[in-house]
Amino acid sequence: MIRAVLDTGVLVAAALTPGGVCGQILHAVTDERCTMVVCPLLLAELEDVLLRPKFRGRLPESAARRYVELLVRAAERHPDPVVQPGATADPDDDYLVALTRSVAVDYLVSGDPHLTKLELAIVPMLTPRAFLERLMGAAQDA
Repeated sequence: MIRAVLDTGVLVAAALTPGGVCGQILHAVTDERCTMVVCPLLLAELEDVLLRPKFRGRLPESAARRYVELLVRAAERHPDPVVQPGATADPDDDYLVALTRSVAVDYLVSGDPHLTKLELAIVPMLTPRAFLERLMGAAQDA
């Protein structure tokens, strides 16, 4: 089974647009067609983002907290990784690269240019659309 780290932006998009590409990826996780790997840092960042005032109109606080709880239950949980500063142009993304490396997942899924445009192939990187296509291809091959 494909194992992936989904960055916070992917998980926020899935919460706000369940029928979109990121929402379809999350459905693949809950349907056990792929495994999502998380750590406390990722979950804390997700909750922090979802609780921002700009999302209140689209996702009430109680729904945001339930969503994070759902992800905790659906995901493969790991401790926070040891972060090596400078892995990405955005220091806030370094933990994602460290998590991807430390648990040897198949992909880091992100639409964030700080991650998708990494010059070095630090980790196997896919955009949400490319990852969904990979999942659909894997399902057809099975």
